[in-house]
Amino acid sequence: MKPSPLAAALLCCALGASFQWLTVRANFGGNRTALFMHGSQFPLPAGLAFEHIYVFPNSGGYDGQSYHYMAHDPLQRTDIGRAVPDPSLRYPRVLVPAMANVLALGRQEWIDTAFFVCNLFFLGIGAYWLAILLGRAGIQPMYAALYVITPVAIVSLDRMLVDLALASLALGFAVYLNPEQPWKLYAILAAAPLCRESGFFLLAAWALCLATQRRYRQIALYATAAIPAVWWILWVRSRIPGAAALGLGVFVPFSGMIDALTHPRTFPFSAPVVAVIHVLYGLQVIGILLGLVLPFRDWRKFAIDPVSTVCLLWACYGIALPPGIYDDPISAPRILAPLLMFEFLRGERLPLLLVTPRVWLELAPQVLGILRAAVG
Repeated sequence: MKPSPLAAALLCCALGASFQWLTVRANFGGNRTALFMHGSQFPLPAGLAFEHIYVFPNSGGYDGQSYHYMAHDPLQRTDIGRAVPDPSLRYPRVLVPAMANVLALGRQEWIDTAFFVCNLFFLGIGAYWLAILLGRAGIQPMYAALYVITPVAIVSLDRMLVDLALASLALGFAVYLNPEQPWKLYAILAAAPLCRESGFFLLAAWALCLATQRRYRQIALYATAAIPAVWWILWVRSRIPGAAALGLGVFVPFSGMIDALTHPRTFPFSAPVVAVIHVLYGLQVIGILLGLVLPFRDWRKFAIDPVSTVCLLWACYGIALPPGIYDDPISAPRILAPLLMFEFLRGERLPLLLVTPRVWLELAPQVLGILRAAVG
């Protein structure tokens, strides 16, 4: 019997959970809250004192600390929710934190475990859908287990981010186009914008394709999938202090990438190590540029083929990303993950392959810590 997509999904989840367990044991003294990457520059809320949160010194932390707080307080009713440093950006991305809170039945002591389970769920379901897509392309479905080492997956597992959920939902979008059970596509279109604002691209691409087919009733039906995300965003803007700003600015094409290249990061390492970092970053930039340009070759399929359409929308989004994104070697690869995954599935493998090594290098200290613990 051929391995099923479920087997690939289970293996992928096992690998993801094993990595988290090993790095927590080897690098953080068994304190799993280190995966949320709390930084010392932001004070911890008193309401989470019982968790003995691992804090990275001289650090601003990373996005996972905000999602950690949101999972404990999705409606910002306590000092925990009010500790989110950037509520206008984070609180609209509520899907995974809210799922964790619901799964834990609101029990504060269960929420972290529920958050890990939810992230692993999206890892597994993403691998499941990827296996289906690989099978349709004539590729061994078990290769979908390698989804765990893609940039968006490994970074989201390492820092408890929401990008993995959106990337997996994007794969599900490709699986359930023209489905026999349209409610599955509808559910994905409703959930995606609650992960990140770029999740609206899935709904926009599907609506544009329906419009070219003059299926206006279906456009009206699927448009209702946006109601939960739109309602939640409006609620956040009106009810949560510090979340009223729209965060819009003047976008200059490629300004984020140009800023990153003209103001490169400095590193406190030896010259050979810095050279390796710069070479891998250069390859990453080339991969991202390829990923942003390739969708424009299929511009004639815009509003005809849903996957081509969503790739073009994501490419425009990538071109418009502001400064502060491309200088972080793990930000752009996870934000553009659906685009890179779709291109990989369509035979354009180079962008994802060029982007990945620099992300892996960022995790090298943890891998070394695991190896030292294994041999010690």
